[in-house]
Amino acid sequence: SIGLLGNLFSRLGSSCMPFLVPLLLQVSLNFSPFRAGMMMIPVAVAGMLVKRVTTPLITRYGYRRVLVTNTALVGITMASFAFISPSQPLWLHIVQLAVFGAVNSMQFTAMNTVTLRDLEPNMASSGNSLLSMVQMLAMSLGVAVAASVLARCTAYFAPPGAAQTLSAFDANFVVMGLVTMASAWIFWQLEHD
Repeated sequence: SIGLLGNLFSRLGSSCMPFLVPLLLQVSLNFSPFRAGMMMIPVAVAGMLVKRVTTPLITRYGYRRVLVTNTALVGITMASFAFISPSQPLWLHIVQLAVFGAVNSMQFTAMNTVTLRDLEPNMASSGNSLLSMVQMLAMSLGVAVAASVLARCTAYFAPPGAAQTLSAFDANFVVMGLVTMASAWIFWQLEHD
């Protein structure tokens, strides 16, 4: 139950990033759609590379410590996108996206395994199906919540313009990062060992 609730609320925040980041890059930083899409490659590459260290970290520090700490890191990394500006060099954008990809991938791996680890073999299939449904629900809700927050922030920072749009995105990243960080409380309920 902790794994499912944690998946739902943690993904509520982090699932908005594949929606928000390319939109930010295109609308506020004037990237072409192709270039904005290519900027998501560091997220995927870092996510694959960090898989090797996730299991040793969980084995050494335990699920509770890894998930609470990493959930905070995911939220902080998401909120750091509020500091993106057109004057930043490309390499800094790539590093920021790669760091987000790494901590986000570690989060997903740890959340999924803690959700399924105590299930009996005859319940594993049902548990995996329920986990998949929660993941899809959280991703849909994450995009919907982020779009709603972005609409509110855009209205607040009116009149429309490039600087106001960037300010709306900045506020949105902070709000969604805080939503993700708040979900660390759910993982705090795990047993200490």
